[in-house]
Amino acid sequence: MERIGDREHAKVYNSMIEKREAETANLTQKIEDCKKFDELSKKRRDELMSTAELLDEVLLEPYISDTNIRLLVRKINVHENEDGSLDVPLEFNGDFHDSSTVCFEIND
Repeated sequence: MERIGDREHAKVYNSMIEKREAETANLTQKIEDCKKFDELSKKRRDELMSTAELLDEVLLEPYISDTNIRLLVRKINVHENEDGSLDVPLEFNGDFHDSSTVCFEIND
């Protein structure tokens, strides 16, 4: 209202309003980013819980069954080296550091 009555300082008022609108937009964006981060954190926690629950179920049994192997391992590659030894990399399901690969070397 002061801006309407005070034509001399209209530029100052307009500048103040623009600055506040920019700050409001910035804070609104930060709030949205925080909400997305919160959702991502909850999703990540749920994924970790499901991975931990899967491991707990497997460890309860006295041996690892074929079914449990299929739950844990996505892919098994067997590679014979020039010296006759075998490399057996395993790609795991679940989020083990973005699906780790573990290599075993088998010598006769």
